[in-house]
Amino acid sequence: MKKILAWVSIAMVLSLALAGWGEEQKSFEAMMAEAERLWYQDDYPASNRVLDQAIRLYPKQTEPYWRKARNLFDQVEIIPRDRKPPKEELLKTYREVEALGQKCMELDPQDGNCTLWKGIGMGRRGSTQGVLNSLGEIEDLEAMILKTLELKPTYRAEQGKADAMADAYAVLGQFYRVLPDWRILSLLFGARGDLEKSVAMNRRAVELEPQRIEHVKELGLSLICLGQKRDQPEKVEEGKKILRGIAGLPVIKPSDKIDQEHAGMLLQDPSLACGYSRDAQQEQSREAFEKSSNQK
Repeated sequence: MKKILAWVSIAMVLSLALAGWGEEQKSFEAMMAEAERLWYQDDYPASNRVLDQAIRLYPKQTEPYWRKARNLFDQVEIIPRDRKPPKEELLKTYREVEALGQKCMELDPQDGNCTLWKGIGMGRRGSTQGVLNSLGEIEDLEAMILKTLELKPTYRAEQGKADAMADAYAVLGQFYRVLPDWRILSLLFGARGDLEKSVAMNRRAVELEPQRIEHVKELGLSLICLGQKRDQPEKVEEGKKILRGIAGLPVIKPSDKIDQEHAGMLLQDPSLACGYSRDAQQEQSREAFEKSSNQK
């Protein structure tokens, strides 16, 4: 009889524990849904308040960390170039994006959303510093996004406003275009640009999210840059046609309006295509590389 009572007691404790865990999980999922809703409405501060509370209550869950990293990034991306905060303030934000991605990775190295946002933070910090001033990190950045593709994160927001896999392909597409394709970069820093890869990565992003203005823009840029570098005018024309089509795509993100304006700017001056970044035009000349190397 005592044994039966003991087993009944254990069963009751387990049942209560499971019920409590179930309620806790529901509460966490509700917080993530609210953070997503606020992010979708572009209310980043309110979304962050929910996420900060979630981090306090559920510090071992990865999702609040990458979501907050995304909020911080998007909050800056919607600001036009000529109204951006000072460089040091931007770098501080991107370091915070990286730190959130890193914490996320430490909690779960197999969560591709974590590696994606660590990589995005690294990439935008690099373009803010200047690509040629950030060459020491290009091997790690490439590896971070390739790891994301290997992990195959499945997150996709409504309307494809965010799509982890498409976004990872797009990051690599920009990486391979903006980074010069000099062999010496591979020898010294472990990675280099590759315009054929850039086009391939961006085509993949557009296949996944054909309505995303930023991905379509990046494909157009890569084709124009490839055509210019390889003396293939048909690629340039294909890229221009793609950029012209952006005006007819739906605005899903606030930064889409900036990208539409930039598409027009790039059509007027296609020579900007290879070094273009939404935040700032990147220097790609050998003279600038040698000058940067001599200063270190």
